[in-house]
Amino acid sequence: MEFATLHSILTLILFVSFVAFVIWAYSKKRKPDFDEAANLVFDDEPDPKKQHSKRESEHE
Repeated sequence: MEFATLHSILTLILFVSFVAFVIWAYSKKRKPDFDEAANLVFDDEPDPKKQHSKRESEHE
């Protein structure tokens, strides 16, 4: 096989892989997982209600 043929086959495989990845990423059944991942950044913020009750118990 020539280099050009191998290059064409590799290009085709990469293109098909890219299309498959895009379809996977934008499928509707993946949306809840991505929404949960997008909100993970807010999970480490302290709850103001819990802090308030903690402060009250420290002063008593």
